[in-house]
Amino acid sequence: MITLRPLAEEDLPFLVAAESTCFSDPFSDASLRPFTTGGWRVGRIATEEGSALGYLLASVIEGEGEVVRIATLPHARKKGAARALLSHLLSLCDTCFLEVRESNAPARTLYESLGFHETGRRQNYYKSPAEDAVLYQWTK
Repeated sequence: MITLRPLAEEDLPFLVAAESTCFSDPFSDASLRPFTTGGWRVGRIATEEGSALGYLLASVIEGEGEVVRIATLPHARKKGAARALLSHLLSLCDTCFLEVRESNAPARTLYESLGFHETGRRQNYYKSPAEDAVLYQWTK
């Protein structure tokens, strides 16, 4: 069973390692640290039997959410961690926004299954490799 909990400062080594595993443009420790303090920043980790599966970094201000980062470790994909993390975030929002690499078909399929719809694109938004970002919005 997947459980979610708030990120804590002791999760930073995991986050730094996971960022390097999951992204070509990993966030630094300094960029990740604010998501361990709460407030309008939402940081959650998904675990199963004590083992980390993935995490969510987001912001929620006055009912408007934005996914800053969501990642599932390669060995843990297709187990429901990302769906659980996003569902939690959506429970806190009236509207939510995110962007995703155009080629990330599994993520796009997940977002669309949760009710996100495409609202636009940003050309060459991503680097390493250069790729367009697809913009999505979800509304309650």
